[in-house]
Amino acid sequence: MKKLYKLLMAAVLITAMALPVVAAPSPEAETRSTKVTASNSNVIPAEPSKELSDEVARVTSDAQVLKDLNVPSDAHLAAVVDVSFSGTIPVGGQSVEFDVSAFAKKGDLVYILHRQPTSPYTWEVVGQTVVGDNLKATGTFTSFSPVAFMVVDASKVRSAGVRAPRTGEY
Repeated sequence: MKKLYKLLMAAVLITAMALPVVAAPSPEAETRSTKVTASNSNVIPAEPSKELSDEVARVTSDAQVLKDLNVPSDAHLAAVVDVSFSGTIPVGGQSVEFDVSAFAKKGDLVYILHRQPTSPYTWEVVGQTVVGDNLKATGTFTSFSPVAFMVVDASKVRSAGVRAPRTGEY
């Protein structure tokens, strides 16, 4: 009787552990467009099209693309925005600060990805920031087009092995 009871309890525990995985949303379902406020008056963020959101979801869920961009595999897509700029971009690029408080918290690591404006539409990392008290992330752009924000949770930043560029801290 004890063996039957143990077998039944093991089956219940295995099923209970599997339920959160089944209930978790797929990476595509997590993809959402979030308004991101930029602090430069010449920068105009706009909601991306469904096609662009789908493309970003596809690209940012590709492990090889993330590896090529040096973005940790535990980063998740937090927001997508289509950015345009009115004016002349200076040599060396235009620095733009984004308010990321809608999807990141202090200590999170935020990667700002930018899609090149011409074919073959490759992606590049234009900013990488450990979010501070001001909840802002900065990227430097040489052209403007779709931008994706990838976030590594603060609890995973140390395991990602990424240090803050200026302070060298996790």
